[in-house]
Amino acid sequence: MEGPRDINVVVVTQEWDHGGRLLLLLRSWFYRKHYSTDLLSVHYTQHMWVPLVSLCSIFWGLASASGVKNLVVFGDSYADVGNLQRLSNGPFWSEDLAVGWNASLYSFAFDGAVCDNALFNDTSDDDALPSIVDQIEMYYNQQLNLEPSETVYAFWVGLNDIERGFQSKGTEFPWGDIISCISHQMRNIRKVFSSNRFLVLNVPPVELMPYFAGSDMEDTRSNIVSKFNELLSKDVVSLNKHHRALEMDLVDVNALISDMVGNPEDFGFKNATSAYWDVCQGQCTDDMDTYVWWDSIHLTGGAHRAIANSILLSGSLEPPVSLPSSDQVEQALSSNDLHRSPKYSPEKSTGTIEKVVKEIMAAKETEEPTPEVEEQVEEDSSFSHIYFVIMVSVILCIGFVWFTRRQKRAGGLAALSSLVKTNTGRGRFMPLRNLESSNV
Repeated sequence: MEGPRDINVVVVTQEWDHGGRLLLLLRSWFYRKHYSTDLLSVHYTQHMWVPLVSLCSIFWGLASASGVKNLVVFGDSYADVGNLQRLSNGPFWSEDLAVGWNASLYSFAFDGAVCDNALFNDTSDDDALPSIVDQIEMYYNQQLNLEPSETVYAFWVGLNDIERGFQSKGTEFPWGDIISCISHQMRNIRKVFSSNRFLVLNVPPVELMPYFAGSDMEDTRSNIVSKFNELLSKDVVSLNKHHRALEMDLVDVNALISDMVGNPEDFGFKNATSAYWDVCQGQCTDDMDTYVWWDSIHLTGGAHRAIANSILLSGSLEPPVSLPSSDQVEQALSSNDLHRSPKYSPEKSTGTIEKVVKEIMAAKETEEPTPEVEEQVEEDSSFSHIYFVIMVSVILCIGFVWFTRRQKRAGGLAALSSLVKTNTGRGRFMPLRNLESSNV
């Protein structure tokens, strides 16, 4: 466990050292060149380079700084950290991820949630649990005013949608409607909260869950999940393709859990097929985190940890970093409110988000184009030359920052996915396996 973490820290440190030394050498060179002679004889244009190099230093610092300070989660029982009930023994993936990113966690997930209760007619409004639609309005009502560039929105939903859809219409249920719902909610987040940073986790392999494995439900549910995940993947890729500023990664949890069950020893698990509570029922001394399944459907803290660590080491949205030890994570969660999400009471949507979106779109349509500012007459040729040099230098600094951040992000994802350097290639990636076999 500590090995990979040390390697990542060293790499980041080396990158900063090389860049810092380069900027320091540049700054020293300019000082020696322009201040080694009589200060009165130095032309004023030479003094520009000192603040310019300092400006590049600032840009370098921005390129090296961590950006994620808030993690907002919407989802079902795989993400519910206590709003309704916690269905796992240890920290959830979102709590691990918050610790790894040193970010504040705001989880609005509820056990039993679907994307939108209106898609199903099997439950009355009074009995329905908060859907993703409800959860987003709950978040809006909190008025947290989180900085968009520092906030990642994570969605993990679909399992309950599939089960309720199958119960109502069997395999004929319009699964695309659920995908459209998920996509619509993410678009609403972008419009209302001006966010471009998303994580989307797909549906786990139901055929490997103890509840479904070996039953007459296994094949039908498995086929639906495969179709659902395929549609979700295409939608995420499409969103990335059509929105250049969007940073949205679809975490292939389905493949990762399949890998855990197929190769449990590689992840430090001893039992990947049975539910801990079915085998032990609180009577045995087995370490719960050596099991993949906590109950017949839900994951242990060890499996949640593997998911979070895979995201962290993949470099999705942030430079790669390894999750601290389990004890350190537990200590961070118990001693720091930063990483522990508040508990939220269920609320029903009143349509506020849709109203806000309509107002935003209406305002954009009625906006008058900004009149062009008349170009200023070129003044002194010397001043124009100075201005040109400054602008070119600033552009080069910005380009350097952009390239540095892209390189850091691409480093981890290149080994895990088919992502390319243009946004048209963003989307699905396979989380890293066998990362921390001794401590998962």
